[in-house]
Amino acid sequence: MMKKLAMIAAAAAMVLPLGLGAIAPEKAETTAFAATKVAAKKTTLTLLSSQSLKKTAYHVKSGKPVLYSAAFAADRAKVTLAKKGTLATGKTYYATKKIVVKTKATKRAAAKKVAYAYIKSTNGKVKGWVACSKLVAGKATVTAKAADKIASKTYTLVSAKAIKKAAYHFKGTQPAVFTGKFAADRAKVTLTKKGLLPESKTYTATKKMTIKKNKKNVKYLYISKQGWVKASTLTAGKFMAAD
Repeated sequence: MMKKLAMIAAAAAMVLPLGLGAIAPEKAETTAFAATKVAAKKTTLTLLSSQSLKKTAYHVKSGKPVLYSAAFAADRAKVTLAKKGTLATGKTYYATKKIVVKTKATKRAAAKKVAYAYIKSTNGKVKGWVACSKLVAGKATVTAKAADKIASKTYTLVSAKAIKKAAYHFKGTQPAVFTGKFAADRAKVTLTKKGLLPESKTYTATKKMTIKKNKKNVKYLYISKQGWVKASTLTAGKFMAAD
């Protein structure tokens, strides 16, 4: 029995690289999907198997699956999962590793096997382990039908002007993109959501406007070939793979 456990632990160490493997716990990254800081709730489980996967696209169909960091024991077939945030719908992740663990039996439920996949967002900023049952194969898509259901809203226009062309990109969650319809006879603009800004690209802003939203001034930038995007969701400069 001890020989079998040692073999499983050794296999995990080979499949999972340093920093995610048997020697050291994964570094706790800040996930763009966590709306607030989440207290780390750790649980140690029996590691049954581990394997590398061909890089495969997945997305979340519904809900907010928990994202975990994982620390693998060096001398036994154990893995400790710690909650680090949650995932949201509308984004594509890529799975490269998979483990199968055995949960602990409780008074209400028997022990069971659960598979977890190691995923990364397209820009590599968000990464961790998530239950395979919470993922759906394929890239996330934003359908026109879903966008059409979002009602338009009219705001007071504080100011609007053309600006010198400037490069922007975003980090983390994909920002919403809006069409803007300006009133001809009054300082009003109607924004209608048309979808999400595509990932891993550099965008060019050519216009800027400020609107009154909930009694506060909010700035938007016009992104060429896309639409209006809230300025606070964008970062100045070109997109870099390391972002």
